[in-house]
Amino acid sequence: MRRLILPPIVLCFGLTILQSGAQSYRSDGSVRTQIEGIDIPTVADAPFTAKVVVTWDEPLIGGGRISRTYYTQVARDSQGRVRRETRSFVAAHSGAEPTLRTFSILDPVAGTRTRCTAATMSCTTTNYEPRQSLGAPADETFSGSNVKRVSLGERSIDAMRVEGIRETATNSAGERGNSELVVSNRELWYSPDLQMDLSVTRNNPQLGEVTLSVINLVRGQPDPSWLTVPSGYTVKDARGR
Repeated sequence: MRRLILPPIVLCFGLTILQSGAQSYRSDGSVRTQIEGIDIPTVADAPFTAKVVVTWDEPLIGGGRISRTYYTQVARDSQGRVRRETRSFVAAHSGAEPTLRTFSILDPVAGTRTRCTAATMSCTTTNYEPRQSLGAPADETFSGSNVKRVSLGERSIDAMRVEGIRETATNSAGERGNSELVVSNRELWYSPDLQMDLSVTRNNPQLGEVTLSVINLVRGQPDPSWLTVPSGYTVKDARGR
């Protein structure tokens, strides 16, 4: 049975604008944009390894676009433990290797989240409480809502059956500080077997087009080293704080 997801800003990939300065204790007003990868719920008995490729085609003022990309390696074992990564953008088609920034290991059995920073080779373990997997979005328009969802049917990605949804949001002029009508949409292809999206495409007139694609998907137990902290890293236990 297909269940309703939370509003788009919650369950779609996050787009976070962070201030950063030349020094750690000062901000000069510059911004750094981070696009989170596809959400991977910590569900048991659905192990896999894969790569998630993120591409961002951003419109430029005055015309044209700039295209950037990165990838992350992800894994989930039969206990529901999940490994995630964050990496830096590189120019699309450059062939450059995206720099690993952080990786996280979510353990629903132990109730821990361990987040590691590659630059300092340090990790912090905190408490973790799994949230419920909400499934694919329903096909409907909410009363009084500006969001409409339409089914795209079914297809296969890496031999996995997926269900498609196109979601369109319309914001009238002035509704969110915008001077003109803004129409944005996202397309999601959800795998009931893995309980996660395998493809997400989001179009926004301000941010451009962002695509997230799961590739090189292999079902089965990942190498145990993917879900452990590598040697040489220090681990600080901050649970209960």
